[in-house]
Amino acid sequence: MITCYLFSTLYHFAEEFGRIAPIHGVNNGPLIRNAWEIEDCQQIWYSSNYTEEYSEMQIPSSRTHGEGPGDMNRIWIHADENGVPVYEGYDPLDISNYDFNETDQRVQATMATTHTSVYWRMGYSKAFPAYEDCSDWRSPPDNFTVYAQAAVQVLKHYRQGWNDGFYFDSFDVVEVWNEPYLSDWWSGTADEYYELYHAVNSAVTSEFGDDIDVVAAITLGDGDDGFSHRFMELAQQNNEPIDAVYVHLYRVNPSQTTYFFTHETESLGVFLTQYGYSENTPVYITEWNRNIPVYAQSPASQAYLTSVLTIFNDLWEGNDGNSSYGVSTLRMAHFFAARSFFWEENGRIKPPGITWSVYGEMVANTPVRLQNEGGFPSDSIDSNEFNILAGKSENGSQIGVLLSRYVDENASQPNAFSEFNDTVNLSVDGLDVSCDYTWQHWGMVNNDSEPWQLIAEGNFAGNTFELSHFEMNQRSFHYIQLKSNSSCQ
Repeated sequence: MITCYLFSTLYHFAEEFGRIAPIHGVNNGPLIRNAWEIEDCQQIWYSSNYTEEYSEMQIPSSRTHGEGPGDMNRIWIHADENGVPVYEGYDPLDISNYDFNETDQRVQATMATTHTSVYWRMGYSKAFPAYEDCSDWRSPPDNFTVYAQAAVQVLKHYRQGWNDGFYFDSFDVVEVWNEPYLSDWWSGTADEYYELYHAVNSAVTSEFGDDIDVVAAITLGDGDDGFSHRFMELAQQNNEPIDAVYVHLYRVNPSQTTYFFTHETESLGVFLTQYGYSENTPVYITEWNRNIPVYAQSPASQAYLTSVLTIFNDLWEGNDGNSSYGVSTLRMAHFFAARSFFWEENGRIKPPGITWSVYGEMVANTPVRLQNEGGFPSDSIDSNEFNILAGKSENGSQIGVLLSRYVDENASQPNAFSEFNDTVNLSVDGLDVSCDYTWQHWGMVNNDSEPWQLIAEGNFAGNTFELSHFEMNQRSFHYIQLKSNSSCQ
């Protein structure tokens, strides 16, 4: 192993910088089948219940997608001989047109966690032609008015008790269709997608006012953005109110996320202002991971995920006024996907599950974000970056420091650890000298059977805590914890 470079990072205990963002939402769960592909055209396939783990990780939001329950074809009972839902000719106010049993199970399990709310993706999961034996659900609904009112009734079922329903105030988002700009999901036009969005938006807003976010799909810079340009043209022409937009971000290096939000000419905010909409329109990232199909699953690739989570803290709307970039429009992000990346079929936690446990611990125990010095982003698609995040508890008795080093010189999205290590110095100043701390230093290491390991531990009292000259692989993340039994302001 070759050791190179020397990085120093400094945290200021007394200098607060907003909050550690509860932005680590996921697709799917807590009811999960620990496999990737849909089987048997979306027969119900939950096999594990991770309610306790979701609560421990403090996962803030779970998107219904790619799992069956939550899809309109699982709630609305009418379909043609090919399995395609039929809305024309049916009364959306008639309770006999709905079957909520499967979706109720999913929603109730989510709401039984301590922190997770449901983000409802309205529409259908991928089927034909990707799955040849399944129905083709890509066509626009045959009656937008009935479909839109059905959306209202689903929301009333989960918010107002309609049709033997529930009273979940946090069931407050409806995403209008997944990726309508891709032929795998939508066989209609951008004009038809606008008509569908308008119908749902009008019906939901008429019933619920500002209590529900009706979220529109946007894609930029990937060859499909003509669809979004046309959608926004129609929205502008018709003075369509847009509560929020959603995007999917699969990228090669973490700092490309920053580029998407902050670039002077090519950011999402610039795109929206072209059509008269605010650059501060709220944004949901409803799918994100490393670029398809090289998802971040290996221990070495977890530094990609922790880097992006660190970047999200500066983009999160809750840190408005405490952002390094001056952009704070990110409302929620949903990692793709908990259903297969967090746990093995035997229940053993996978590397992304470890990542979520560590980040959830920061959100839960050290939510006050601290100023820091020493990190740097990537300026090009080949990644060389060092992202740092630190927080403390409200009374100062706990401190958490997350260091993420991600180097990918060839933009090849490697799954293995680097042959290079860096040497790092860590300092946290401004501590209460009357407090006695215990500390632990954890890291993601090159060990297939046990990649998350305790590297060092000890005791400390004084004004400045230091860890000097420790080695860190160029594709790894480390987590340093300090704990005291006293209040340490």
